[in-house]
Amino acid sequence: MKIHLPHVATWLAGLAAVCALGLSSCVVDNSWSPAPPPGWNVFYDPDLNGCWQLIDANSMAVGGYDINYMEFEGNGYGYYYYYDRGYQTEERFAYYCQLSGAAGTSGYQLNIQYEYDSPVTMSYWFTGNRLWMRWWANGYTNTYVYQRIPYIPW
Repeated sequence: MKIHLPHVATWLAGLAAVCALGLSSCVVDNSWSPAPPPGWNVFYDPDLNGCWQLIDANSMAVGGYDINYMEFEGNGYGYYYYYDRGYQTEERFAYYCQLSGAAGTSGYQLNIQYEYDSPVTMSYWFTGNRLWMRWWANGYTNTYVYQRIPYIPW
């Protein structure tokens, strides 16, 4: 059997190119490094665990492309699912809970740090299978209501 070195060299060069491409696509992005807010006595509320669908934003029913979903994994991390210009999008988030004695709060605070957006700290509470979140931004009070769902429908 004759082995043609030019064919072997071509094959090895192709293999090397594929391996290099494969290795370069595994670069880890370490630019997102969430941490709890300074001074927080952090815990992870097990009642948050699971999937939630936004059903009400500031007393307005939510539908269509305004619907979003949150999935709390129970270990301080989760996923936020939403529409961006009509396309289904997801991003990671980190979250931290703490008891709060601040006036005008529910007694619990939640800090969510999105992978691609600014963090937000809010009061939160539950009524039945609903999660209420309230925070202040730009001089306005925002209140969102999420309903527990069995899974993210995407």
